[in-house]
Amino acid sequence: MTDHVELRVPSDPAYVGLTRLLVSAGARQAGMAGAKVEDLKIAVSEAATNAMRAHRQHESKEPVTILFRAHAARFEVVVADAGPGFDPQPPTAFRDWRAESGLGVTLMRHLADDISFSRKNGMQVTLLFDLSRPSGNGVVE
Repeated sequence: MTDHVELRVPSDPAYVGLTRLLVSAGARQAGMAGAKVEDLKIAVSEAATNAMRAHRQHESKEPVTILFRAHAARFEVVVADAGPGFDPQPPTAFRDWRAESGLGVTLMRHLADDISFSRKNGMQVTLLFDLSRPSGNGVVE
């Protein structure tokens, strides 16, 4: 499926809740349920918060872009910012928590079924959620 929803929100933390609400509504529409939706909400909140923080730190007036769509048995969320980005270290490597500004990336890696980072005119985080798999957070649905 190529249909998608794209949000462009200011880099104001007040928009994190709206972002989480809209993305989770799209995920439910795609068939996601229970604890998996809660995992998605947390991961999206972390990605959006990080993007907004990058914009504020580098005084970017550009909006943060959040794109989401369902295709096949997956739900994809892409959060893109215009900040300088960072070099996300592999999950098994020594972690420089200062570079990652805390546990957000670790949470996203744990909660999403797959995650990738790329620099495309800023930082882009892609979160993939398998609609056929239960939650990865240990909560039984």
